[in-house]
Amino acid sequence: MRSFIVSVTLLFLTALTTVNAQSKDAEKYRKESEEMRKSVWAWDKPQFKVKEVPAQYANASKIIIAHHTELTADSKTKLAFYGFGFGTKKEQTISEVVRALVKLNDKTAVAEYSELSFTQFEKSSGFFSVDKTTSYVGVRVIKPNGSIKEINADDIVLTKDESSEKNAKVAIPDLQPGDILDYFIATDQSLTNDLSAKPYHVFLFDDAPVLSLSFHAQLGKKYAIDYHSYNGAPDLWVNKDDDNDIIVDVQKSNIPPFETSLWVAPGLQLPFIRMNISLGARGMLGRVNNAKKPGEINKITDGDAAFDAKTSSLNAEYYNNYWMKAARHQFNDIVDEAEKKAKQIGIKYKDLSDEDKVALLFYTFRYTKLLDFSIETLTKKIDIGSYSFHSNAFILYCILKAGGLDASILLSGSRTGVKMNEVMDEADINSVAYFTGGGKVLNLESVYDIPFAVPPEIEGLSNTKTLGFTNKMTNAHNDIDTGPTLPVSSSDKNAHIENLKLSLAPDKANLSVSRSTTLKGNYKIDEQKNLILYEDFYEEERSAFKDELPLIQDLEEGKKSKKYVDEVKNAFAEARKKQKDAFIKEAKDWFEQEITDLKNNKTDNLGVRHTAPDFVYSSTFNLGGLVKKAGNNFIVEIGKIQGQPFTVKQEQRKRDLDIYMPFARCLEYNIELAIPEGYTAEGVAALNKKVENETGSFSVEATANDKTVTIKLKKHYLHNFEPAKNLDKLLLFMDAATDWVNAKLLLKKK
Repeated sequence: MRSFIVSVTLLFLTALTTVNAQSKDAEKYRKESEEMRKSVWAWDKPQFKVKEVPAQYANASKIIIAHHTELTADSKTKLAFYGFGFGTKKEQTISEVVRALVKLNDKTAVAEYSELSFTQFEKSSGFFSVDKTTSYVGVRVIKPNGSIKEINADDIVLTKDESSEKNAKVAIPDLQPGDILDYFIATDQSLTNDLSAKPYHVFLFDDAPVLSLSFHAQLGKKYAIDYHSYNGAPDLWVNKDDDNDIIVDVQKSNIPPFETSLWVAPGLQLPFIRMNISLGARGMLGRVNNAKKPGEINKITDGDAAFDAKTSSLNAEYYNNYWMKAARHQFNDIVDEAEKKAKQIGIKYKDLSDEDKVALLFYTFRYTKLLDFSIETLTKKIDIGSYSFHSNAFILYCILKAGGLDASILLSGSRTGVKMNEVMDEADINSVAYFTGGGKVLNLESVYDIPFAVPPEIEGLSNTKTLGFTNKMTNAHNDIDTGPTLPVSSSDKNAHIENLKLSLAPDKANLSVSRSTTLKGNYKIDEQKNLILYEDFYEEERSAFKDELPLIQDLEEGKKSKKYVDEVKNAFAEARKKQKDAFIKEAKDWFEQEITDLKNNKTDNLGVRHTAPDFVYSSTFNLGGLVKKAGNNFIVEIGKIQGQPFTVKQEQRKRDLDIYMPFARCLEYNIELAIPEGYTAEGVAALNKKVENETGSFSVEATANDKTVTIKLKKHYLHNFEPAKNLDKLLLFMDAATDWVNAKLLLKKK
């Protein structure tokens, strides 16, 4: 009994200590937050005293009167104990305050700003360090009569309250059109520096007019800056104060609104300044880490340094992981395994064409390494849709090289990111494996990728380089050549096709739907992640390779694995239950109507091989919202079968920026609507429509007989790029599709 009392007492004392610590932390945060608000509201900056806006913006939804950022950074060296001795570490303190003064002219703007969200406190552990970020917020509402109401800090609601992270939001009640919102978000970050560059952006654009935008930074003398101004952005104004701290300023006034949300290539079209801020280092430490010198300020004029860094890192990876014989076996093993798989499926590896060898090596690597089953990774395998990979360009290159195939690594910029000659670091450069002998790309960022498909973000790029390596006695030598212009997929290669058989449900209030959906090309990946089960994927690949035993049977026959069979079966059964929920969600999202009684859901073709690349899935269900009774007749709002087509908002219909779409694409519906016994279909001819031009088309062909109404609907965006002047042509067929939402059929009683 005594030990029980002691245990309870210890638990109580531990809990009390935790509560007291949390209470102290909360009180400390409240005091810091109040001090921050007093400091920011006391800023003596004339732009935050402006209350009137130019008449030219009277009809704008919102106007950003002032936007200012204060950034400060400093560092110091501290003595630290690392568990095996004492050493020193660099500690950085970085503070950022972003304040904005926004005039809200209509209800849309009021709704946008009625709630602010921010991360109040976030802590992440690093190597020998604990990094900490704390955020503070201040909000004031200025009424048209000049009165100011400050939102109480106690109104902040924590949406996530954990020791390592606290997310918060603050509601802003009683906002009205005509109000001015004055708010800031301040962040203090403490971190142990690793000499890596910290990226920072100054954005000189917004979707609303900006009367005054400014940025001011004061960085300790130990810091260094690389920067580049993009798309017409000005250079940084840089100076040093008496303490040799780096002073950075940017100012711009009367910025017109930019289109930022629709078909924009930010890296090519929107003005911004990008900085890489790092602690400088001298001597051997600086040379080893390729660090900048303290106080160094460098305007980047081309992408040569970043490109050289990328090729050098790949060179080192090649030397350590391929050229050295001890590491090369991992790639030779894939080639050996591919030869075995070829024999299993009844072909001779050596008789295959080079292109077929490439494909077989690709699938062998994916099956044996990425899909390979183990109990230890069961959870990961079940949730394989959330998986992505980032280093497989190099791995695929090495596998092809091990197989004696002509290959390289293709390096490029991005369609909508910065140009190849404007990159600032390695991460800006895309890399894919390249089958040089066949002139085709290999990309494996997800398990659903197939050979020879060009990722949409690099389609059409001409400024590419190919990188290969020549073995030398003591090193690996880079071979860099001009790369190819990458092909662009046509709209029919990226298709979403709905094959629908419709009939009135027994309740006469819904449609019974038998659905088969085919997704092609760049339309596939999201739904493959959501709908494909690992079990099905694995078994399909196992069957393709003619491995003898299904996975469960293989586990049952293994001495060590048979004890896990029930666990695996249960996990697979649970995943299949969740798959049905995913089918329901996908159908609801697509048709934008109520879905009930969904069944017979299955994936008919996974679309994970280039020989059968389409993802096909099917189900049956009842679809609500499209049938209305009218006396003895029924009205079918057939136009709503397409959900709500994408519509360009009124404020987006005038633009100066060229149009960068994700990819050329098409949408098709093949509909068969059964006419109920004793009824006729009226209004069929009125369904027909056709609008087309050089940018795309929308067409509907509708016919009927005594039993069925047949409708073929097609919508094509022919290109992934259009000049701004072609927006009106795009709108012609897009608006036609929007109008067709109102199309109706009358099922009339005979």
